[in-house]
Amino acid sequence: MLVTLLCPPLVAAEPIFQSLLPCKQEGNTASHCSVVLDSNGYLVDTNSGKKLSDIAESIGALNSFELYRDGSRYILANENFSRAQSRRWMVFGYDGGRIVLQRIYIFSLDISEHSGPYWHGYDCRPDSNPFTRPSGESFSESAMEALCGDAEGEVVVVPENSSVFVPTNSLAVGVPVYSARKRVGAATYLFAGSYEPDLSTMACMSNCFLIASEIAKSPASNVSAASSTSGSAKESCNPDSFTNPDLIICGQQSFEKVDAVLNEQYKKTLASLSPSDKKQLTDVQRKWVRFKEAYCEDIYQSALPGAEAPIENLACLAQTTNARLGELIYLQTGLPNDGFYKAASLMAGQDRESGLKASINLLGGGEFDDPVWKQYADGQCEMSFRLFREDLAYCAVRMRFQLPMNR
Repeated sequence: MLVTLLCPPLVAAEPIFQSLLPCKQEGNTASHCSVVLDSNGYLVDTNSGKKLSDIAESIGALNSFELYRDGSRYILANENFSRAQSRRWMVFGYDGGRIVLQRIYIFSLDISEHSGPYWHGYDCRPDSNPFTRPSGESFSESAMEALCGDAEGEVVVVPENSSVFVPTNSLAVGVPVYSARKRVGAATYLFAGSYEPDLSTMACMSNCFLIASEIAKSPASNVSAASSTSGSAKESCNPDSFTNPDLIICGQQSFEKVDAVLNEQYKKTLASLSPSDKKQLTDVQRKWVRFKEAYCEDIYQSALPGAEAPIENLACLAQTTNARLGELIYLQTGLPNDGFYKAASLMAGQDRESGLKASINLLGGGEFDDPVWKQYADGQCEMSFRLFREDLAYCAVRMRFQLPMNR
């Protein structure tokens, strides 16, 4: 009895998803899935070949999508790789072309000035309305709108539940619950053996299943009383201002524009490649994301505590993303668009035989001794050599030339 009073009870938490199987169009995985995710980001009915939406998922530099089957349900898992990391898991049933939305779990990483990084999120549950095939939207965006509505525009922090025991090296996240787009309570999820939300280890700690009485106990008039902060309207860029806040707003919007173009180009390049090259491109893209985040974070940290640190970081993200855009265009068309070889040719002058190599090395600057960068550059140059016979040494120098500030 004394032990019970002094120690919070241990929750027997079984994983919510216990038999995750990938559902991709390539290979033999489609045999156990009625719907698959193809290489272009479309959910496709395996029997009819019909797409479940007119618009593909936005797979690219900052987004990855995977589709899994767990028993009779499917999970479209989306991971965002930007500094504001997020996980979205859309659970649905699929039978003979009929889509039944079951749940959307959303977890996002934020940073508090007082306590540092923390995870928060949402748990969106369906109403009785049928879900129709999306038109003009991707499947995930349409599902988000159907289940969550405007809930994602709010950041709701659920107080920690001290009455349950969280194992070491694990993460517990309390989230508000929305049903029929109205807040009806809260739930807590455990990720055993992980400090980040992980689909395979996700377990229920409390209130994970909707009870009808919850809705009656939480009238709509009480929803606004929750501890929440509404997202403000998107601010506009003032190109004539040189104050730090305006430079940050403009820098963020500039980065978002080039990132959107990159996402579209990634899909085009992926569609132009053979299955084996598609697999390698996906691997190279992930290595580039790791490099970009680490590289620009280093620039950000080196500028602290100066007020210009966010500006430096956004400029780095935009420049690095623009450089990657050029590489993707190159892999699709065979035409490098960074002007590197043209500049080297002009520098060499008429004595091309002896001057070209020296000009190329001069443009590339000094060696960049970074293992994350080397993994990305080696993968990209391997593809460019195999596809277009670009000299491996020249390729590495050309890619150094694209680095922000040519470090």
